[in-house]
Amino acid sequence: MNKYDLDYFLKNDEFVSLVRSGASLEGTVWENLMNSDPNVKSELEQARLLILDWNQLPSALSDNRRTENIHKIMTSVYEREEAATETTPAFRLGIWTKVAAVFLLAAGLGWFWVKQNQADYSYSGLTANAKSTLTEIKNDQEKDRQITLPDGSTVTLSKGSRLSYSDQFTTDSTRNVYLEGNGFFHVVKDKTHPFLVYTNGLVTRVVGTSFQISSDREKVSVVVKTGKVAVYRVREYTASRRDDLLLTPNQEAVYQTEQNQILTKLAENPVVIEGEEELLKFDYVESPVPKIFESLEKAYGIKIDYDPEIFKNCSITIPLREEPFFTKLNIICKTVQAKYEVVGNEVIVSGKGCD
Repeated sequence: MNKYDLDYFLKNDEFVSLVRSGASLEGTVWENLMNSDPNVKSELEQARLLILDWNQLPSALSDNRRTENIHKIMTSVYEREEAATETTPAFRLGIWTKVAAVFLLAAGLGWFWVKQNQADYSYSGLTANAKSTLTEIKNDQEKDRQITLPDGSTVTLSKGSRLSYSDQFTTDSTRNVYLEGNGFFHVVKDKTHPFLVYTNGLVTRVVGTSFQISSDREKVSVVVKTGKVAVYRVREYTASRRDDLLLTPNQEAVYQTEQNQILTKLAENPVVIEGEEELLKFDYVESPVPKIFESLEKAYGIKIDYDPEIFKNCSITIPLREEPFFTKLNIICKTVQAKYEVVGNEVIVSGKGCD
């Protein structure tokens, strides 16, 4: 009998904590389990969805208490199942009957109550419930529209996008902005007044930096160009949980609205960090590959993981100009017969080296 069933995953504190944090299963022991057996993958996915749905339930219980209650409820279900099996073998609860029992006991008021009382984190919902009067700006033009906010920060709105901000923008404790659609932000630094962008369930918090936000009904993407950016789920930010997910230049966070998950990765088109342009404006002539990797790391702020010992004898001649980051990396790797892969927010280079 396969021990990796729904019960195993729901009772595993490490798995429950990982799923509830919104972190990816990629590169974990759980991903290995999923790939080992289609049946295990099915059970794990059922457990993951159940835990995510549990997160949506309105409750005053702490996270630990809610996890404890899941375990207690599941234990109670199995005790009743075993007793029923002893007297009437034909009466055995199916896996989804157990799931239903968990929700009936945990939700109490039922799914209808939950759906009716969920907060509305859409643009319309957030602006309607704002505590102060808002000024709204829409981009009805066929091209991008740049606007300047009262504090001097600028936003480039894409076609069809709109943005709202408080009439007390410069005097409020935080500079709150509500965005629907896509916008590139260049925020004026003000440590005493953090800049917050609310976008379809996600909060982007900065002091002074530049970044791109792209959103639709299914997801919100935040790509950092300069500085540092912290992102949160709105429900966690308003509850003062502040589980920081910090992004640096050329990193991207993708918030999946339906799953309430935030995933991080490298930006698809990394750009050179401001102030580091000179690193890539000269020709490398018979230069050691490790030295070129170091220049790329500094210029783009992207960790390149490789074994210096393997590549110490590799030298190449290459002009670095305006080519995209991954084009540069491709050229270097092909020249020394190496290969690379992107894992999370870093690049891993492997090869046999040079004789």
